[in-house]
Amino acid sequence: MRYHLENAFSHIVHAGIANLMSLLSIALTTVLLTLLLLNHTFIARQLALARDEPTLVAFLKDTVNEPKGRAFVSQIEKDNRIIDVHYVSKAEELARGETEFKELGRLIKEAFPGVIPFQASLEIYIDEGIVSRRDLERIALEIKAYDEIEDVMLKGQGVLNDLLREAERIAFAAIAIAIAGCWLIIRYTVGKTMATRQDELALMELLGALPRYLLVPLLTHGIFLGALGTGCGLGIFYGLFLMFKYQLGVMRFLPIYQPIVIVVGGITVGIIAGFFAHRKLIRR
Repeated sequence: MRYHLENAFSHIVHAGIANLMSLLSIALTTVLLTLLLLNHTFIARQLALARDEPTLVAFLKDTVNEPKGRAFVSQIEKDNRIIDVHYVSKAEELARGETEFKELGRLIKEAFPGVIPFQASLEIYIDEGIVSRRDLERIALEIKAYDEIEDVMLKGQGVLNDLLREAERIAFAAIAIAIAGCWLIIRYTVGKTMATRQDELALMELLGALPRYLLVPLLTHGIFLGALGTGCGLGIFYGLFLMFKYQLGVMRFLPIYQPIVIVVGGITVGIIAGFFAHRKLIRR
């Protein structure tokens, strides 16, 4: 056991400046990957908050009274793309305004005594499976064409869905590129270190050392680079995140499992790279 540890430590030390360059490259790759994952996580969180909000808000004309407005709800709900429609009367809008704007809402109410300066509206919930910016715009135009509707406002849900899909594609591509890049970096470094120890390895073979004795230092080197490189990258990114925390506002860091997965992924890539380097060694 002591021999394996000493041999593994010796192998890592032999890499010299190559270790530093590899760690820096892996750390920078991890920083970029973490940035993209943070972007994806932030959009997903914003979308989760927006799911309770209506997808569209259609404002009724002042000529449409409450009975007509509620009857119009039944007409809108016939569209199978629409999950639910909630009628909000002028009185409800006024109560919301007082709650949301507080002092300003009270001043508005006092400025228009006996008059409700808000429009009745329809809060429309769309099937999430078809929610995209283009789909929402099409549905909004169809609803706006009704005589009872004065205007239609799109909420952020459709935009966020589009952004989330795009962020997912970018994140998956970044993960694939990061894995391939780290694998090449680690394999190159381990292989280069192995080349500097050719005389020592040849002597070990003459003494009858089994291939498995050479496997441990290669795997250890790969694990060292993968774990420390990703760990340093996460540490650098977290430091930058804390530095700009006030500018980022409500944005939170990644959920705890994602940094763990990144480090475990780096270790796994290191093990695979070390294993392939060992196979190349015993085949030569």
